Amino acid sequence: MNVLRRAILYDIRKPSKSLTLFLLFLLITLFCTMSFAVLDAVQNAAGSLRETAGASFTLRGKPLEIDADDNGYSMEFAKISLQDVQQIASNPEIKACNAQGTTLATADGFIYPSGMPSGPVSGNTESAWNQGFTSSILTLAEGRHINRKDEDAALISRELAEENGLYLGDELSFAEPSTNVKIIGIYESDPSMEFDTDTIFTDLEWAGGSIERVDFFVTDPAELETVMARIESDNYTLQANTTEYDAISTQLATIGRLTTVLIIAAIAVSATVLLLILAMRVRGRTHEVGILIAIGIGKSQILAQLIMETMLLLAVAMLVSCPVSYAATAQFQVYLREMIGAVTVAIPAGNILLQYAVEMAVVVVAILVTGYPIMRLQPKEILSKMS
Repeated sequence: MNVLRRAILYDIRKPSKSLTLFLLFLLITLFCTMSFAVLDAVQNAAGSLRETAGASFTLRGKPLEIDADDNGYSMEFAKISLQDVQQIASNPEIKACNAQGTTLATADGFIYPSGMPSGPVSGNTESAWNQGFTSSILTLAEGRHINRKDEDAALISRELAEENGLYLGDELSFAEPSTNVKIIGIYESDPSMEFDTDTIFTDLEWAGGSIERVDFFVTDPAELETVMARIESDNYTLQANTTEYDAISTQLATIGRLTTVLIIAAIAVSATVLLLILAMRVRGRTHEVGILIAIGIGKSQILAQLIMETMLLLAVAMLVSCPVSYAATAQFQVYLREMIGAVTVAIPAGNILLQYAVEMAVVVVAILVTGYPIMRLQPKEILSKMS
């Protein structure tokens, strides 16, 4: 009778023991598979949260000289060239940027909410990335944001629109500079924050085209310092803006470490329990091993049978665990998406095969280790221990 047949017959003849070991293998396999899926999901979620939280740095011209006159002091700053902005923005780690300039404009035919004849104008290449909007002080209530292709376009406050009965598509006229802009959006400000609702956002060229500051937004906040180190210049100053990211970075790191420690501890406990049960299973068959050796069956064949018996149950547990794991992963992914947005929870086939290979190796080693003390004895010694 060959080894495989004896292994199959033993598993069939001992249904309770086989079922117990099968369930243990199934639970450990499912646990390991889901643990690594959870760890992968936590890492993906951390990356998603980092990107959502975002981080940026502001580029400004360095002060060149200070002039003093009867009216006080004035400071001249190095000019920021559009070519430099485009070169920095081409960095693959940078996902967006907004070049800004400010000026004053005198109303012609409309009234500022404050009642002043002139109000501030903020020129932007991408108004959606203006600090007021990225910090949630301002929200776009109607229309759309200004982009690089826009000319003579403006966003106005809800207060200015209501004060003058203005709507999307209307034009604003200015006495100085003597030009018009078309309203493409209306913004609202957070009432709990102080913001000058006289402010009109326009495209950068309308505001004069002079760049006073540029905000660059990186894809991964963890790369912010690396990106900034590449851009150091004698003409510009760089200031990191990581307030939002700093608020979650510590929590993300703690969650990652805690998840890893829990998984390692749980896997270690599972491996220990498996080793103990396999040891009890092998040592409980000491008398049987002695008889098999006595009738001439080689020790290598006996060990092969013990390994085969266990491997058959492990193989069945792996087959059952595959669809269960993928179904559980799909549900876990739905839960994560409801909690923090789009996060992919995957179980790569390569990881599954590696996990199964490790499990098999652990089982083989466990049987060899637990069976060695018995296999090194002679049949008489084994039988005498049983008497």
